[in-house]
Amino acid sequence: MTMYETHCGGCDTPLTGRQRQWCSDACRLRQYGKPLPLRDCRLCGQPFQPINARQRVCRYGVDNERGDACFDAQEAAEERQDDVINYWREVRDSALCDGPTCTAEIPYKGSGRPKRFCSARCRVAASRAAKKEAAK
Repeated sequence: MTMYETHCGGCDTPLTGRQRQWCSDACRLRQYGKPLPLRDCRLCGQPFQPINARQRVCRYGVDNERGDACFDAQEAAEERQDDVINYWREVRDSALCDGPTCTAEIPYKGSGRPKRFCSARCRVAASRAAKKEAAK
């Protein structure tokens, strides 16, 4: 069950009728210019000023500097992400045909899912081989 506020988020007057969070449009619009409250960084525990509602860590290179634990943790996370991206690019770019007797390398077209087979002939041969294996 959803619980709604009982008082306005801007001026703290009681809400009535169908009002859920704000007592008026003017009160709601007044809230847009206000900065978000300080948060504690998930990595280093230091307070920081978030720039949006989803930000949970200090801004990389802005709120911290090289040598800080938070900066180093964010740098390591970025390197891990780059390693994962490079790994999947290598896997994608070095695809081999899944045909039963084919070993042709399939070039990546640049978008979408990589091809599994180099030609319709290999695709049909693999399908027939799979059906034959299932029939055994």
